[in-house]
Amino acid sequence: LSTLLKGQPSYKNVICLGLILDEQGHKMSKRIGNVVEPIPVLDEHGADALRWYLMSANIVRGGDLRISDHGIDDVVRRVLLPIWNAYSFFTLYANVDGHRAEFRTDAGGLLDRYLLAKTRAMIEAVTERMDAYDLPGATQEIQGFIDALNNWYIRRSRDRFWSKSSVTDDADKRDAYDTLYTVLSYLVRALAPLLPLVSEEISRGLQHPGSVHLEDWPDASALPDDPRLVEQMDRVREVCSTALSLREEKRLRVRLPLASLVVAYEGADSLEPYFDLVRDEVNVKE
Repeated sequence: LSTLLKGQPSYKNVICLGLILDEQGHKMSKRIGNVVEPIPVLDEHGADALRWYLMSANIVRGGDLRISDHGIDDVVRRVLLPIWNAYSFFTLYANVDGHRAEFRTDAGGLLDRYLLAKTRAMIEAVTERMDAYDLPGATQEIQGFIDALNNWYIRRSRDRFWSKSSVTDDADKRDAYDTLYTVLSYLVRALAPLLPLVSEEISRGLQHPGSVHLEDWPDASALPDDPRLVEQMDRVREVCSTALSLREEKRLRVRLPLASLVVAYEGADSLEPYFDLVRDEVNVKE
């Protein structure tokens, strides 16, 4: 109709959906009785979990999707809970210390600089994916970032948050709070189209003025740009993850100090500034 009446297409982009199938790969049918009712799914897992589950799947690339409770459970476990845990960690200890965090991007600590630069890279990647209507690609970028936030930055920075010094007297502790607050503020704005309810709740908890859905899309250029640091720290995380997997495979508990660890790949010498992090993380002497 748009072409006939106005001589132009009715849209510039279109997302073609595949079919939602049951767990066995059969098309849903009331006659067969394999239809998944949406309301019980929403009641059990929440609307955001179902929304992410669908937007992270190949169904928005035209492929078919075998819907399952297990898959939606994975979204809750691997996406929603880690995001909420990061927010809860920040609010718990900031309230204990009576600290009202500030929006800052100038912290000088190694982990702070990494997380801020990693946030910039994530925002740029998600923006590029969303502009290309690649919703699964956008969710993958955010999921990788959530792992860096929870399983590296927060875990490696716990002692800074737990320090008995007051925030006023401890600049490093203040940097940790302000960096985490700043990153969470960026993250909820990037999450808003994908997890609208969770992002709104967190945004209100961070005491942002107004609704997150009325804010501008986050501007990555306001964050420090350090792709080399991000690349090297991500490689350090890979080294630690591999070493810990080998420990588990050999049944060598992490509390057991090991004599040495060899990191072998082209360019491994570039990680030397981070060797203390590796030693501490995987508990090796050399």
